[in-house]
Amino acid sequence: MVSPGARAFWDRSVAGRLALFEALRARPAIEFHAESAGPGFWSVVGYHDVVTVSHNPEVFSSAQGFTIDDVPAEIREFAMSMIAMDNPRHRYLRSIVQSAFTAASVRSITDRIRGHAHRIATDLPRGKVFDFVDRVASRLPVQVVCELLGIPEQDRPRIIELAGDVIFNGGEDFATGPGGAAGLAQIYGYALELGERRRAEPGDDLTSALMKPTADGQSLSASEFGSFVILLITAGFETTRQALGWALHLLSAHPGQFRLLHSDFAAHIDGAIDEVIRYASPVPYMRRTATVDTELGGVRIRAGQKVVMWYLSANHDPTVFADPGRFDITRPNAARHLGFGARDIHHCLGANLARTEMRVMLEELLATHPGVRAVGEPELLLSAFISGLGSLPART
Repeated sequence: MVSPGARAFWDRSVAGRLALFEALRARPAIEFHAESAGPGFWSVVGYHDVVTVSHNPEVFSSAQGFTIDDVPAEIREFAMSMIAMDNPRHRYLRSIVQSAFTAASVRSITDRIRGHAHRIATDLPRGKVFDFVDRVASRLPVQVVCELLGIPEQDRPRIIELAGDVIFNGGEDFATGPGGAAGLAQIYGYALELGERRRAEPGDDLTSALMKPTADGQSLSASEFGSFVILLITAGFETTRQALGWALHLLSAHPGQFRLLHSDFAAHIDGAIDEVIRYASPVPYMRRTATVDTELGGVRIRAGQKVVMWYLSANHDPTVFADPGRFDITRPNAARHLGFGARDIHHCLGANLARTEMRVMLEELLATHPGVRAVGEPELLLSAFISGLGSLPART
């Protein structure tokens, strides 16, 4: 079977991708996939095996990289953020930044998020076809992330451009992970300058807060802050962008579910968000590296081998989700999805923020344009690292 890390695996429809993962889950043991350039990796495709890997960081380490491809040393020096660290270093850095992403902290900025969402919704053309990814899904998360960091309005178009370069692997035809070394370096350099400006002239933003030592004297170093900004701009922007795009596509493709959401938005929006993330899995995988010889999924894994957790497959495991190919915003256990991780030490720091952005954007969109729908098939991104939409035609 073709490797999930290969272009041929992802150069197909959503149904085709899911069918191949279904075939992998049916195998008696997890499979090893060779790489054209590299040592290969084990594909972990079952829900319970993914959880096992996630919850055993001493055996399955993040420190050697989180993408299928190994990150070049020159990039690793400045771009390997918390997502590519083990404890205790990971715990230390997360403890410094996590207060900005608690439910209470996100509630405190919800009015500002709603203001951005309202402007985006009212700016949409009426009665004309437009690209939902470009006009809606891309605009809200980048505005929120830039505002959180205190990035001036005039700098935001450049940051968006650089983030796209990183996420889409510097323009390569097919991506298995973030790339674009030049874009990474420029974001990192910009972050260092921003941090120094806010250290000298603090404002009411996350950068200023992180430049100031905590009560016990903890603070991020310049390099740690630079890596954190890369993570927030790329991951925080792209995953929410894709979740919003998938939301309109899936709801439009299932009009009964869309009507149900319309009928009682407050009662169904949380279930809708969880079901969108379960079904689409905007981040389809994360990689770990075995630190010792171990056994998993019926095979012997040697120390140093790569282990790839396929969230997209786990979120369609029928042993956990009944009839997983059905999109159902009332699914009783949709919240068990692994789209934000497996509630382990690396569980998505921005999950509360992403949920709030989706809830507010969809609420403003439906209030302003009750008839908004996708009116064509989406263009799927050719990427193993982002399960996403390049474009989505829509009409209000």
